[in-house]
Amino acid sequence: MSYSIVVVSWQCAGFLEGLVASMNRHLDGGQQLVVVDNASTDDAESAARTWKGEVDFLRLEANRGFGAANNVGVERARHDAVVMLNPDTELTDASLDGLAAVALELHALVGPRVRFPDGSLQPSASGPEVGGWPWVRAVLPGAVTPRRMLRYTEPCRLEERARVQWLTGACIAGPRDVLRRLGPFDPAMHLYGEDLDLGLRAGLAGVPSYICPDVCTVIHHGGGSSSLVYGSRDGWRADGTKQWRAVLRRTYGRRRETLGWWALTLNLGLRAAAKLVLGRRTPRDRSAFGAALEARHFQELPPPPQPRP
Repeated sequence: MSYSIVVVSWQCAGFLEGLVASMNRHLDGGQQLVVVDNASTDDAESAARTWKGEVDFLRLEANRGFGAANNVGVERARHDAVVMLNPDTELTDASLDGLAAVALELHALVGPRVRFPDGSLQPSASGPEVGGWPWVRAVLPGAVTPRRMLRYTEPCRLEERARVQWLTGACIAGPRDVLRRLGPFDPAMHLYGEDLDLGLRAGLAGVPSYICPDVCTVIHHGGGSSSLVYGSRDGWRADGTKQWRAVLRRTYGRRRETLGWWALTLNLGLRAAAKLVLGRRTPRDRSAFGAALEARHFQELPPPPQPRP
């Protein structure tokens, strides 16, 4: 199947080489690979050009951030379906073809099941971030949540396709015209929160988002560029939680956003406490709860970009 794959790289040539190797193993070469490099000092171009199909490589003059660079890549896409992939992802089979096809079929944003390299599930989609469901998610462990409720609490646990509020930016497929109309990303956001913002703005514009574990699975190593910025591969950071709050504040207003933040903080605090009692608490649990507490104050965002006609 022919579609475009857009990858943004910053100091991630090693990860990109691994991604392209997995593409060469599993895809037929009919896909256009668009790599936008955010003024890296490593050799991302050589890694990109190992792809057996068409390569469009662009090195930007400065680091514009994840969202703005993706926007550039989507503009260069030639095919009707576009898959935006992180450089630190890896394909395990040819199912990315199916994800691109479903994006066109549903005329929607769609995402795969995402796993860590050890095979465990990675949170890759979310239900509502404000209202009652975040409080349900806070007090009801995902392992005992009834399946009919998982699409609103932890949709990454589902086996079947489900409509969600937003998808992780590690892998999002969509029709090219839809992505271009949305931006797809807000260029005012340099790092973190771009995927949440895209999902919320898409929903307001009448474009649904779906997680499709029945169609595609990818591996996400995580922290490819952010680990260089922050000095570790920890997935939870206060800056990310602050940006999450800023996106919700801009979309829903102060009251609903603040309640959503308290629900998140309760969720992470209860999870950390339960794992501590069970002797299973990890540094990730501590950092997640700490990041939520540190996000008491944050900088609000300017008005969002308006969809193109």
